[in-house]
Formats: sequence, C-alpha cells, structure tokens
Amino acid sequence: MVYDNLKKPDEERKPLPVDEDLPGMGQYYCLHCDRYFANVTVRDEHFKTKRHKKRIKVMLGPAPHTQLDADLAAGMGMPDNGPKLMSM
Repeated sequence: MVYDNLKKPDEERKPLPVDEDLPGMGQYYCLHCDRYFANVTVRDEHFKTKRHKKRIKVMLGPAPHTQLDADLAAGMGMPDNGPKLMSM
C-alpha cells in the first residue's frame, strides 16, 4: 500500500485528515516510513536520519512481490498444459 502511494503524483494524494489519536493530530507524516510525528521540526529531523534514507533507497528499488507472484511460486497459478495441438 505504501509503495502504491509513492507512485501517485503529489496532486493526486489526499490531504491528511485530522486525527486526535495520532501524534501531531496526524498532520506530520512520513510516507516512506509510514510514521507520524509531533511537529514539523521532528519530521524534518527524521528526514535527515540514516534509517529514513535507507527506507527511501528500498522504496525506489524494484516493486515488492504481490500475491500473484506468491501463488505462481507455490504452483497455484494458471496451469501450463503446453501448446495446443491441432486436432483432426
């Protein structure tokens, strides 16, 4: 889900709703790390950390595996019966 949100342009992302149960009323969010912060300065300091930079590097890599990939690896995908032969 986070990976899909990263691929959306900034104009397409919805503004964050106000939530009293989250730190900073849910307004200061790091999409890459999926974390909420108490204020802008704490979030900006987080952007400079090694953990955040590693997470960005992972997110810019190849797409994560999907359920279809897992099913195919387990042999539960579409059956491959080989090429169809012409019948006479």
